Amino acid sequence: MTHPQFIQLLLKEIDRTADCPVTAITYGAHMVAVESSKTGVATWAWTDHPVPLESLPEPVKSDSAKNIARMIADENPLTASLGLAALNAILPDLPSRNLIDRNAGDLILDLGKGKNVAVIGHFPFVEKMKGKFRQFMVFEKKPRPGDLEESCIPEKLPSADVVAVTATTIANKSLGHILAHCRKDAVKLIIGPSTPMCSAMFELGFDYVAGSIVADTARLKQGIVEGCSFKQAKGVKHVILQSR
Repeated sequence: MTHPQFIQLLLKEIDRTADCPVTAITYGAHMVAVESSKTGVATWAWTDHPVPLESLPEPVKSDSAKNIARMIADENPLTASLGLAALNAILPDLPSRNLIDRNAGDLILDLGKGKNVAVIGHFPFVEKMKGKFRQFMVFEKKPRPGDLEESCIPEKLPSADVVAVTATTIANKSLGHILAHCRKDAVKLIIGPSTPMCSAMFELGFDYVAGSIVADTARLKQGIVEGCSFKQAKGVKHVILQSR
């Protein structure tokens, strides 16, 4: 499936919902939040964090959350990140019975016991995972010590039994490349605050969708404007949606 097809699949998720006005957009050095029918959040899909404020997209004026959500197709990954936050702000709510109150790091530890595990994106939790699996690989656009470069994906990723992919790959247009090099039988997770909590992720081949729900918009916004990373931010709840 091509990236434009990924995007169309995601946008179909909001075709069935009524459009809502955007009441506020909050920028920070690590994240963006969009307030509409609910609050949606995304991490800036950018190699270096914190992102300089002068690099962020121009403020958007729109009374349509759907119009901003369509920006996920933009070639600029920062603009696409804004679109992803707007998409998350207007996606239909999932029944609470379908959600598991758990963070992605703990799930990966359980799924990866005795297996080869790969994580796309250097999440804060990767440090505590070293030595926990038969093999552990972290792929990064800007590798830190011990990480593998993105160029190693075609050679190394097919050996992984469990693959956890950051949702910022939707905005930076690398998701298709990554999925193309996953084994069909690998357990796949899409993770992080940008994750769209919707069934379209299962159509892309993911087994688990691990994202967040904003429980306290005011606390989240305060953290964003103070320059907090998602790990430091308050007012969000980690949840997991599992394919059936």
